[in-house]
Amino acid sequence: MTTTQTTAGEEKQRQWTKLAADILRLAKAGPRGLRSLSGAVLSDLIDRYQALTADLARARSLGASPSTVDRLNRIAVAGHNLLYGHIGASRKAGTRKDWIGAFARAVRDSIWAVALSAGLLFGSAVASYVAVQAYPELAYDLVPPGFYDFEPTSDEHMHEIPGLARPLVSSSIMTHNIQVTLAAFGLGLTAGIGTAYLLLFNGLTLGAVAGWLSAQGRSRALWGWVMPHGGTEMLAICLAGAAGFLLAGAILAPGRTSRATALRLIAGRALTIELGVMFMLVIAGLIEGFVSPSGIGYPARIVILAVSLAAWAAYFFLAGRSRSASPARTFGESPESASGA
Repeated sequence: MTTTQTTAGEEKQRQWTKLAADILRLAKAGPRGLRSLSGAVLSDLIDRYQALTADLARARSLGASPSTVDRLNRIAVAGHNLLYGHIGASRKAGTRKDWIGAFARAVRDSIWAVALSAGLLFGSAVASYVAVQAYPELAYDLVPPGFYDFEPTSDEHMHEIPGLARPLVSSSIMTHNIQVTLAAFGLGLTAGIGTAYLLLFNGLTLGAVAGWLSAQGRSRALWGWVMPHGGTEMLAICLAGAAGFLLAGAILAPGRTSRATALRLIAGRALTIELGVMFMLVIAGLIEGFVSPSGIGYPARIVILAVSLAAWAAYFFLAGRSRSASPARTFGESPESASGA
């Protein structure tokens, strides 16, 4: 072995030792170790790590001694865990944080569908409310029979639910409401016809019941019952309808792509909204099962409604704004589809 080869080998040994020491020091410092490095120092560390992996590949292919291969392999594994393990953890943390704002961004990006859904639900509710107030006989066509002679159990709310039964009632309410919103979402595949029908039907029924009970002088009990959970529940139904209309939009107006491609592109955003709606309905079900039948006073019920609506408004307007400069990535959505259909 020549002097030049010996010198080159010693230099390699020195480089490996230095890299191993740097990796060990940064690994002990945790995630803050890498963040403390300047761009130039981090780039140099990556270059030295890549040079070592190349040395490891050559050592294996040229039949170097097992001790040398083992040493290089241990340094390479430690370097990989330091660099790529930290990057993977950062991405996972970013994904978890991103979910906090993903629902809000998906709703903001679908404002036309939200407006259409709200218009159908609340527009039909107002129309049937006014119609029943003006023509009470319409109630026998629009109001479920159980409300014809309904007597609220309290001036503050409509139903008394025993404490032991409230968990069961709450879960039943959640299940029913989630089924309704899943139907509104899935019926978007009927080009929106099924979604529109469901929203109109629920709006007409809601407005007719409200109009009938108001005409009977029982409006305080009705609104006392509805207010604590109604803001969250009605908003959730509107958003589920919006998710269905997103699917309908891909079918009716796919643009320059096929309908199948348009559906695939918009499905991530629509599903994100529906998953968020399910979470909202869990909250609404807990309130309806435990708070609405409780003995809290009317002013407290108004406060709960106001606070819940303010909280949801703040969430939908503010959440995820830090990422608004880039397209919203949602559940099941690929990078090229992030801008929607």
